[in-house]
Amino acid sequence: MEAATDTVTLRVPDGPAFAELPRVCLGVLLRIHRIDPAELGDLATDLKAATADLAGSGDLTVDYRTTDTAVEVVVSGPGSTRRLTAPRTPDPTPD
Repeated sequence: MEAATDTVTLRVPDGPAFAELPRVCLGVLLRIHRIDPAELGDLATDLKAATADLAGSGDLTVDYRTTDTAVEVVVSGPGSTRRLTAPRTPDPTPD
């Protein structure tokens, strides 16, 4: 798959009522891909901090990408972008 086709984009309007949407979307993405959130360390916490830092400056765009080796999240707001990456534990190969 090409990056353009395997990226999920969430556009979040400015305002506190929408503050949790990026984290909820991450949870749904992990569930769809059957990724244990525990294997990603502090990605959800880092995402919450990044969206809080950029909130209030305008609408946010959050791009999520899942590969075999990592989960990547890019949070963009007016004039600023935060890139978050968490490595994935490889699936054990059957013997």
